Amino acid sequence: MLSFGGGRTLPIAVITGQRPAGATKNQTRLAHCAKWRTAASFMLCFLSAIQYISLANAIMLVYLAPPLSAVVAHWLLQEKLDLPDTGLIALSFLGFAMLQQFQFQLVLDAAQLPGLLFGLLSLLAYSGFLLLNRRPQPGHSQLQRTFYQLLIGACCVLPFLGGMAPPTSDSLLWIALAGIFPGFLAIYCAIVALQHLPTRVYATLAYLEPVTVILAGWLLFAEQLSLLQGAGVLLIMLTGLMLALRHKPAKVVAQALTKVGQQLAPLAANTEPTQAAKHPNPEQT
Repeated sequence: MLSFGGGRTLPIAVITGQRPAGATKNQTRLAHCAKWRTAASFMLCFLSAIQYISLANAIMLVYLAPPLSAVVAHWLLQEKLDLPDTGLIALSFLGFAMLQQFQFQLVLDAAQLPGLLFGLLSLLAYSGFLLLNRRPQPGHSQLQRTFYQLLIGACCVLPFLGGMAPPTSDSLLWIALAGIFPGFLAIYCAIVALQHLPTRVYATLAYLEPVTVILAGWLLFAEQLSLLQGAGVLLIMLTGLMLALRHKPAKVVAQALTKVGQQLAPLAANTEPTQAAKHPNPEQT
């Protein structure tokens, strides 16, 4: 039901997510409701998918969300997606497949079919979550919106986790740290990045997350890094760099640089006469 409701309200909420001057309060509430539904739907569908298919296959389906979001943003948010950008995004996903060493082992049989369907639903829900957070909404801070989206999503998931054993006292600290740093702060930074970067650029940079995981395992835990995985790391980093260099900086960054330049201009003007006085022209002397 959550997935159906989130999919039904997604197209309207994506278009009305920024709440222009003539937008109604119902449209704003619709956008918030769709964000909560997509967050909860993604959690539920992903947890359900890994009950039937391997974790690697479920993650592979989820990491199709950034490229899918870039394609949808081309049509709904009028973000131009040209052929070079499409090629770079495809190469970045190829790099991600190289990190997995192409070992997906997804068989379309009766046992794995429910997992595949749940994986596709988690893909759509995560894409909707990215697109809905693409446009900022005035009147609410990013920290507040991130907190309430994850809180409501977690509350929707809790009734379906009744069969799990309660955490022990020794693991509560680690659970809290995992919820704060790789959970809340990671989603918050992702939402802020989405609002300052084109979706196609974010779609490529998102693959730096598995790169970081693999490099951290190699450096900290002495895990083996194969030649294919190393090539995937380089491919993702190169495609991300090339795609970022192809596009202008975000408006916020450009405005900040302009403001800094305006503040430094009077200082530069004052230093020129001083330098001229210290170093007079030899012809005049």
